[in-house]
Amino acid sequence: MRKNVFTIFLILLTIHSFAQSRKLNVNMRGVYDAEISVSPFNGVRFSVPINKYEAVKSGSEVQFLVPDSLLPGEFLLRFNYRANAEDHPYPSELQLFLNKEDISVDANPLYLRGDSLHLEGDKENMVWNMFQEQNIAKRQQIGLLEQLLQAYTNRNSKLYNTAISEFEMQRKAYNKWLQEMEQQYSQLYVGHLFGFQRILPRNWMASPEEQLQMQAAHWFDGINLNDTLVLRSRQMNEFMNGYMGIFGMQATTEHLRDSLFTEAGRLACEKASAGHPKVYGWMADYFYNGYETYNITSGLEMLATHTSKPNCLTSRKQEIARRMEGLKKMVPGVNCPELLVHNANDVSQTINLTGGDKYKLVVFYESECGHCNELLTQLKSWYDKPENAAWFTIHSVALDEDINHWLPAFSKNNFQWNDCYAPGGINSKAANDYYVLSTPTLFLVDNDGKLLDMPGTVGDIDRFLNEN
Repeated sequence: MRKNVFTIFLILLTIHSFAQSRKLNVNMRGVYDAEISVSPFNGVRFSVPINKYEAVKSGSEVQFLVPDSLLPGEFLLRFNYRANAEDHPYPSELQLFLNKEDISVDANPLYLRGDSLHLEGDKENMVWNMFQEQNIAKRQQIGLLEQLLQAYTNRNSKLYNTAISEFEMQRKAYNKWLQEMEQQYSQLYVGHLFGFQRILPRNWMASPEEQLQMQAAHWFDGINLNDTLVLRSRQMNEFMNGYMGIFGMQATTEHLRDSLFTEAGRLACEKASAGHPKVYGWMADYFYNGYETYNITSGLEMLATHTSKPNCLTSRKQEIARRMEGLKKMVPGVNCPELLVHNANDVSQTINLTGGDKYKLVVFYESECGHCNELLTQLKSWYDKPENAAWFTIHSVALDEDINHWLPAFSKNNFQWNDCYAPGGINSKAANDYYVLSTPTLFLVDNDGKLLDMPGTVGDIDRFLNEN
């Protein structure tokens, strides 16, 4: 009897799990074979694949089960295909929306557009593609008027004023069309994404600087900050990137950039605070990622005032709190902890930063981090010069999740300094001791093991030497 109950429980559990999934069937043709995967967009990037099928032959069909927790959303269908048996794999990608329907995709990875691509049981992508075609055509004339108004110098001419009137008339007509499309397709996921294309009013008689400020002030006009469905879309991310571009165009120095980006975050988070807590939290996460990347301390301090609020459902609350603690504790003059690391043989080491007659430079990095690799390449060239190497002992600490991710980079880099690995990566003791939450992060230490500076670039290290 107990066995029968257990069997029934398993059947019910299986039925429930299938009911909470959508099926994406992929029939591939036209190539020799391919690795096929599907990855969800997580609000920032396409993340780890839901599943992956290897060596799928032409004419075969594979099925992906997309869990309800990822729906509705945007997904990347990727083929790493070989047209012929002797070829090397080559990537081909298709972005798809998934919502309430099971979808069948019949595709040739060589041509993922037009007549060679067939989607069955699908409304979301059909409507989105239709919208894209119409949108391009409607925005073309407005774009031409915009180019004319930006380039034409005689603002008092009849032509210029006529162009302003025409731009405003077409802008309003376009925004009205967007609104109608939103209402018509409000039951579809893609219907929530049309509004990000909205065109803001422009004061063409104002200076370019004043126009940028006006755009920033009205950027969120008409955007529904209570709509949580948009958070897993590229459109939301691109919308915010466009917002940050306005502030980036005004930044002429690094200091001004930090100030402007902090102000951008303050304005956006204040707007989002009146919306849904998940949207508010997403906004905080978006700016946290940017501030950590560019090491904008003022922005992180600003964010802390928002993430401490109960209606800000950020996924980075603990990271930001820890970062704030680090900003208070890792200041010039504090004693730097020993580094507990492993070498390339996975043997533990303890690095004491006191003693010797050189400064110590500690560099935390990740092997697959683009910013890290750029900085390490510059540092390697800089350190190859004897006049620079004479001043420093360098310890680079890899924060990869797995030592096997680091070892190939270790062999390839072949640094002329001590390159090591911290087991646990960003959650390692070494990273915790130094309050490191992102990479690259640098610490400059004196002979007594006291922190002197936290340079952001190789240029900052040079400036330190010149000043000292």
